[in-house]
Parts: sequence; structure tokens; C-alpha cells
Amino acid sequence: MTLEQLYFIAGIVSSVAVIASLIFVGFQLRHSADQQRIATAVGYYDIFRDHMKILSEAGMVDLFLRGLDTDPQEFEAADRTRLNVFYTMVTRGYQVMHYQARKKVFEEDFWRHSQNHFRDHLASKYYQGFWKARRHHFPPSFRKLVDELIKAGPTAPLLEMEP
Repeated sequence: MTLEQLYFIAGIVSSVAVIASLIFVGFQLRHSADQQRIATAVGYYDIFRDHMKILSEAGMVDLFLRGLDTDPQEFEAADRTRLNVFYTMVTRGYQVMHYQARKKVFEEDFWRHSQNHFRDHLASKYYQGFWKARRHHFPPSFRKLVDELIKAGPTAPLLEMEP
């Protein structure tokens, strides 16, 4: 075998190796993207769980339920503070998800269903007053989304269990 033939064979082998490594990198990227989507879904669950945990604190359910049909001005300062903290956490959680959705970290279907849950919160009279007073704390694209979701209304009455 001549030196030229060995050089030619080495070129073919190295080309095959490069192609194989690119295929492997593609699989790794797909796996990494899947893991990111799973982590995002877990993050959403963590946000949801934290919101529910706050509602389990003494008196928070009563405040939350009153807020469904009551303007913020009708609450005492301490109760307004508790609800403002709760709704700030809820809104910041959805802001993070909005950012992730814009970056296509997860599927459209997941984001659409997450928005449905958020829309149910937005129907609260208290939340709408909170949003009017605090919307300037959020980026314009997120403000636009929340305004559109408020305008669209809830997907179902918040306390009903029937689909």
C-alpha cells in the first residue's frame, strides 16, 4: 500500500469519525433539551406548590376568597400586604414561565395550559386591583400578556370543580 493510499484511507476514517461525533452531539443536545423541559415542568410544579402552601397558612384562604369579589381598598393594610406578597409571588412565577416560553424552553401546549391556570387567578377583583397598582414593576411584554389574559377572562369559575 502506498503512502498516498494510506493518506486517502486516513481521510475517509477521519471523516467518518467526525460524522459519528456530530451525530453523538446531536443526540446529546436533544437529551439536554428534554432534560431542560422536564426541569421547567418541575419548576412550574414548585411554583404552584409554593402558592398552595401559602394558602394553607392561617387566614390566607379566607383572604384569598374575600379577594375574589372585593377590591384591595376594602382590606386592612396587614391583609393587603399578605395578599400583595402572595400575588407578587404568583405573578413573578408566571413572569419566569413567560420568559421561558418566549425562549421556547418548553412546548406551546404546556405554556397554554399554564396560562389557563393563571387566567383563573386574574379573575379575582383583588388581583385586578393589585395588577393596576403594580404592573409597572414588570417588563412590557409580560404586561401585555397579563392585560390580554385579564381581558380574555377566566377559563372556568375558580371554585367550581366541573369541567
